[in-house]
Amino acid sequence: MRDIDIDLIGVPVFILDVDSDGGFRVCAINRADEEAVGVRADDVIGRRVEACVAPDFARHIIARCSECVAKRALHEYDERLQRDGGLRWLRTTLTPVVDPASGRVVRIVGVSVDITQRKAEEGALTEAAFRDPLTGLANRRRLVRSVETTIAQAPATGRGFGLAVIDLDGFKPINDTYGHRRGDDVLRHIGSLLSLTVERDEVVARLGGDEFALKLFAASPAELHHRANALGRLLDRDVTIAEQRMRIGASVGCAAWTPGTTFEALFDRADAEMYRRKAERKAA
Repeated sequence: MRDIDIDLIGVPVFILDVDSDGGFRVCAINRADEEAVGVRADDVIGRRVEACVAPDFARHIIARCSECVAKRALHEYDERLQRDGGLRWLRTTLTPVVDPASGRVVRIVGVSVDITQRKAEEGALTEAAFRDPLTGLANRRRLVRSVETTIAQAPATGRGFGLAVIDLDGFKPINDTYGHRRGDDVLRHIGSLLSLTVERDEVVARLGGDEFALKLFAASPAELHHRANALGRLLDRDVTIAEQRMRIGASVGCAAWTPGTTFEALFDRADAEMYRRKAERKAA
């Protein structure tokens, strides 16, 4: 088999010899790998990995290569590299070379491909999947995930929390009188107001239409009800949008989480309380 000049390959390539004790020694790296990792081939060839790069990075490489040796098969993974003030994502494929006489993996060939742009696009798509496009708030999917995470962590954290569900009162007349464009402006304004009321790790979500929900931490049901009532007072006001004065209001219901309660059950309780409050407001 002819020797291949790995410097002709435009992506990072490295070759590691596997020592008899299971350690990994640099056999070769190309120019692209020198630039990616920040080392010179002359300084690292013939040396063990742990002597060539920072300890954390060395442990990462050794762990991945050890997995490849154990599997005796192609091993692929994504890794982040911080270089020159920028973050790069690489997808690295390790190929084991087996000695036919001993059956031992004696060498590993690694090839890395820059996937930074792909990761950025995946991140944008993921963000879009959990974000309400009109208000920029979380959507129902993100709210569900956040609440389920908080439920899972509750035994360890001991933090009390609950849901507040909000439905705007009299929103349809705003759309009918001023048009949907002004109605959208009102929804964005409400979203901004609600965002000012939450603390770290709390969530404001738009569920659709003129309905919002918040995950709120509270030490007791009484504290949760106090915060929900404050939200109602905050939203019961006149607002001026594009020089047009409009009256808005909101019915707010809440429910405190108790052990064993699912997101669906918690939401149903808060939603039912919201509709009870709405009926009381109409009767008044």
